[in-house]
Amino acid sequence: MANIKRYKKGVRTKLSDNFSSTEFDCNCHDPECQWTYIDVDHVEKLQKIRTELKKPIHINSAYRCPKHNEDIGSASNSRHVAGDATDIVISGLTSDEVADMCEDKFDGLGRYNTFTHVDSRGYKSRWDFRKK
Repeated sequence: MANIKRYKKGVRTKLSDNFSSTEFDCNCHDPECQWTYIDVDHVEKLQKIRTELKKPIHINSAYRCPKHNEDIGSASNSRHVAGDATDIVISGLTSDEVADMCEDKFDGLGRYNTFTHVDSRGYKSRWDFRKK
């Protein structure tokens, strides 16, 4: 069960030892997008990986407001809109290495050439959108 909390976009709130709410803000510039929805249990999973590896996790994309999600052509049922998904990069690791490490830690896992998608949707889902 998701543990979604709402945070004011642009206002930094500490979520864990290494993550703050602004890292999860929608990347749009729409003035009507004022809130960020974050699954705090998902953050806890990311923090465990960060602590194990002792390496920063860069979040390319996390929460997306429905308008931004549509504008970038993402699926209408994207977990980013629900607030329980992140596209991540870990310095010094390939996206395949990150995905392999996350395999048993997240419900949803998507493999891409330059990042790894992880989410906490409540059921297992895997996909591979790497370009060969």
